[in-house]
Amino acid sequence: MSTPETIHVPAQITEKWQEIIDLLAEVLHVPSALIMKVEPPDIRVFVRSESKGNPYERDERASLNTGLYCETVMKTRQLLLVPDALADQKWNANPDIKLGMISYMGVPVAWPNGDIFGTICVLDAKRNEYSELYRKLLFQCREMLQADLKSLQASAELELKVLERTAQLRRSETELAHATRVSTLGELTASIAHEVSQPLGAMALNATAGLRFLDRENPDLGEVREALRAIIMDGNRGNDVIRRVRALAKKTDLQKMPLDINDVIEEVMLIFRQEALSHGVSLRQELASALPQVLGDRVQLQQVIMNLLMNGIQATSAVTGRRHELRIRTQKHGPDRILVAVEDSGTGIEPQNMDRLFSAFFTTKPNGLGIGLSICRSIVEQHGGDIWATRNSAEGSTFQFTLRARGETPL
Repeated sequence: MSTPETIHVPAQITEKWQEIIDLLAEVLHVPSALIMKVEPPDIRVFVRSESKGNPYERDERASLNTGLYCETVMKTRQLLLVPDALADQKWNANPDIKLGMISYMGVPVAWPNGDIFGTICVLDAKRNEYSELYRKLLFQCREMLQADLKSLQASAELELKVLERTAQLRRSETELAHATRVSTLGELTASIAHEVSQPLGAMALNATAGLRFLDRENPDLGEVREALRAIIMDGNRGNDVIRRVRALAKKTDLQKMPLDINDVIEEVMLIFRQEALSHGVSLRQELASALPQVLGDRVQLQQVIMNLLMNGIQATSAVTGRRHELRIRTQKHGPDRILVAVEDSGTGIEPQNMDRLFSAFFTTKPNGLGIGLSICRSIVEQHGGDIWATRNSAEGSTFQFTLRARGETPL
């Protein structure tokens, strides 16, 4: 919750208060009308009348606990009327008297929650009884100031709520992105197991072969070396698969670095190849050579590609009577952009759904959450790109997104 001390009084409000205080000094025929703001351990002249003979300067400060008229007003939270301070010894040490201000009328000004903002007051260099009409006018001016403070505090609280809600939505988006990534990995469990089992199986076969070469009457050390090299290569391949899967499952902050988008796609394809085959979908890639690098977060861009490929596999495998093909391609797009496109031969996009595809919680899948494409859009936009979808002229649909190139040529 915003505290009154942190709320700024904008210039348009200050200008309005200046008009009020000038009018007050003119109507009451006094040299000084002030709006004072308490800023412990001081009190500050926040607005001063531009009247003749006003000894107070704008932003002038005075220490509290020095016997000022305004201190009494803030302590009692009531109207203070001093017709002639020279006639009352308790005001002898009052710094205002040293400036010649011997009469005073002031009331406290408070925030809606009751905290004291300061005072509104008038001062005169001569005795002044300040009539009942003048007192009512001062109270009316005080009401206008407090109405403005109420509006300012309400605006500050609304702004804080908006900021808190925005932060909450961002946290929710991060959680949803992580949940979607993990959900996608869950769908790929069989494919991941297949990718890991291949190098593990190859390692076992090469180890068995190496033992046979060693068990010969004349051990073939050359073949043993080749078998050991193959084991090392397969071990590294299995480790790469595990590393990629752990990176996709891990919740991390955005970490942009120079990337070859084709390499990013190749890593995803290693995981998805078996998934596509298990759905009877042919997976093709047409990656342009000599593309400039992009500046991006590898894991988040892989998540976008994974989502688009998974959607394409599901859309393509659902049709019958025609080829099941999914194609991913890259190319330059204009002078400073890279384009990635995923084309499927699936059911296509209904025209009435085209404008809602990337909206949060919109889905055409019976068990879908409707967050995958929304998160894709958020990630692409964080990378300075755009994402869109089109219905193919023949069959299926194409999802495309652009990324800003880091340079005209690869680094």
